Amino acid sequence: MQTTRCSHRPALGEVAPLSQHSKPGLTLKISNWKSWTYTDDSCHIQEGKTVIGAGVYHPSTGNSNLVEPNGAGITNTIGKAELEVIATAITHDHIYITTDSLTSLYQIRKQLL
Repeated sequence: MQTTRCSHRPALGEVAPLSQHSKPGLTLKISNWKSWTYTDDSCHIQEGKTVIGAGVYHPSTGNSNLVEPNGAGITNTIGKAELEVIATAITHDHIYITTDSLTSLYQIRKQLL
C-alpha cells in the first residue's frame, strides 16, 4: 500500500462556506460533520490498464490522502481499496470514519467479533 498526501485540495479558507439554509427546511443530520473522516474508492482505465485507488479526506484539517493499494490480478479489487483506505484513516488516528462500502463494514465486523 502506498499513501500520498494530496496537494490539489484548496485550503479551508479558500473554499466558500456552504449555507445550510440554501433550501427551506434543510437541516444537517450530523452537526459536527467536519470532525468525521470521509473515505471513497475509484476504478478507472488508464493506458489500457485498470487502476484502482482510494482516498481519505478530513474536512476540519483539510488533509487528504490518496491510497494506492497496489493489488495485482485477483487482489486488484475495489473491496481491497476500500479496506486499505479505512485502515489508513485508522492509522492516522481518525475515530469517526464514513464509508459507502457495506462489504467492508461486514468484513471488519466479522474480524472483530
